Amino acid sequence: MEVPPELKYITPYIQRSQELLSREPVVAYYAQYYAAKLAISRGPRTKETNEYLSHLLDSLETQKKSLGDNEAVTNDLVGYAHIENFALKIFLNADNEDRAGKASKKTAKTFLAASVFLELLKTFGDIDSEVEAKIKYAKWKATDIMKALREGRQPTAGPPIDESEQQEQVPSISEFPSPPSNFTAPLPSANSQLPNVPATPAAPVVPAVTAPPPVPAAAPAPAPIPSSLPVQSPVPTMTVPQVSNMDIPSAQKHANTSRVIGSIECDWIQ
Repeated sequence: MEVPPELKYITPYIQRSQELLSREPVVAYYAQYYAAKLAISRGPRTKETNEYLSHLLDSLETQKKSLGDNEAVTNDLVGYAHIENFALKIFLNADNEDRAGKASKKTAKTFLAASVFLELLKTFGDIDSEVEAKIKYAKWKATDIMKALREGRQPTAGPPIDESEQQEQVPSISEFPSPPSNFTAPLPSANSQLPNVPATPAAPVVPAVTAPPPVPAAAPAPAPIPSSLPVQSPVPTMTVPQVSNMDIPSAQKHANTSRVIGSIECDWIQ
């Protein structure tokens, strides 16, 4: 059953669910669950959308029964960890390919899929800032890579660099990389001299100073800058609301249970 135009905002989650139905049934279940949760909370509620939601809830019940006592469905903590690990794996596949300078259309699609899977963590409640940052970054990278390919240029690897901001900022010592191990700072020449102090009537002439100034202690090397984003985030304790009790007329809930799954391209799956 096709998603009604009024609910097109849940289409990405339905597509991901269909792609993973046989390969990752737990992730597919949560993708469909999150889509139903969004549709019920945001609406609109029309005859067409109610019929679709009835079909979606029936499909969820069928999937849940097929998963049986799978802890990823019956335990919130296990479910959160399962979705998070899967989403981060997809995210890292795209990020590593991008940072290696091998970004392609497939990389962009992988980034976009990763953003969808990370959003599924909202099923369990509010997400932390690290997850939110990864979602925004993945969406931005997908857009940036596709834009570069359309313009016929190689996508820029890694995060964005704002050159104008860099020019305005005054760099600190911590921003400089550590020098190579074989680097030796040049010392003053043995013939270096301080300028002579001119003589005055009340004082004798001061001879030129020939000793070199003391060598300052080397600044401590800064900590290495991580080359990639962190991949761990805390697993909060959350409660999944029951979908089956949502306000959908019982007559409409069983109106149409047929489902048509189109051919979805999923070459982002590693």
